[in-house]
Amino acid sequence: MNFKEIYNIMATKRTDGRYTIKKTFNGKPKYFYGKTKKEAREKLQQYEKEFSSCLNFNGAITLYEWINTWLSIKEKTITIATLNSYKGIISRYILPTIGGIKLADIRPAQLRKVFDNMQHLSTRTITYTMTILNSVLELAVRDEIIPKNYMKNIDRPKQVKIKEMITLNANEIKQFLNVITNSEHYALFKLAFASGLRRSELLGLTWSNVHFSKSTISIEQTALRINGGGVLSPTTKTDSSRRTISIDADTMAILRKHKTTIDKRMLATPNWTNHNLVFPGIHGGPRNPDEVSRLCKHYAKLIGKPAFSMHGTRHTHATLLIESGANIKAVQTRLGHASFEETMNTYSHVTPTMEDDLLEKIEKIF
Repeated sequence: MNFKEIYNIMATKRTDGRYTIKKTFNGKPKYFYGKTKKEAREKLQQYEKEFSSCLNFNGAITLYEWINTWLSIKEKTITIATLNSYKGIISRYILPTIGGIKLADIRPAQLRKVFDNMQHLSTRTITYTMTILNSVLELAVRDEIIPKNYMKNIDRPKQVKIKEMITLNANEIKQFLNVITNSEHYALFKLAFASGLRRSELLGLTWSNVHFSKSTISIEQTALRINGGGVLSPTTKTDSSRRTISIDADTMAILRKHKTTIDKRMLATPNWTNHNLVFPGIHGGPRNPDEVSRLCKHYAKLIGKPAFSMHGTRHTHATLLIESGANIKAVQTRLGHASFEETMNTYSHVTPTMEDDLLEKIEKIF
């Protein structure tokens, strides 16, 4: 279809002032938006061009769906350890940021956002993630599902500047929890600080994973952001991420009380979708992870710590453990890190504090 033909397609003005054009591809509708009719038509023309250049072009498939296809192909040629390594990187760093985006809509800006969110990690981890994402998109190009692999536009990091991790001290944690009036939010953040769980792990936690008699919890699945909502992902964790950790008595007591609250809400909510989640959404399904991040920012601002993020609860937990003298190998296991090196790279900033403490102990001995 040439631009003259596209020009004759009706562009509808929306209530937000933008124009939209609707066209069906392979039996599925596709919408093109622009501030002007011309911009909407140009986007349609570009899409038509890409559609015609790929024999198997698919504008509906999401990155999340394509990654599952890529993994099913890869697992035939790699070891289980390598496969689990891929799954861990994908679930931690790729899917939460761009998993819900249509494969055909991925551009350099979205890809750079993935790596912007990883700036607190080592260059090695970022480069490894880039390699995986490049392979995922390259297969889509070879299979003629999309016309271009935009990972080729992304520069590999030479040396990544590590962002300063914002953590809270013990007194600030109390302040943070004290400003929370919602009991469900309180239980969520209390467990976050007490466990060091990732956001996705907290939201994927089920009551069958909470062992009150043993004061432990098991991490067996995660909740990811896909297509604007929360989706449970039980099969994308590495061996190291699938773990059981101990929880203090005070936090377990709060979880026990929290269960009563959730049980009451379940009985009072029509059309409840029961996933047995510890921190369910309004109707029982998984919460959108972004919602929890916004809550964290809200409470952090109330105590004068606007830069503190949801990932900071995990950093806070690990930092306080290491500063207290906890065995770093045990911290690695608790956090679900794949390697000792990952823990050391992430928390190397804590070692000066440990060194000072060690010097004090030596001086007392000698």
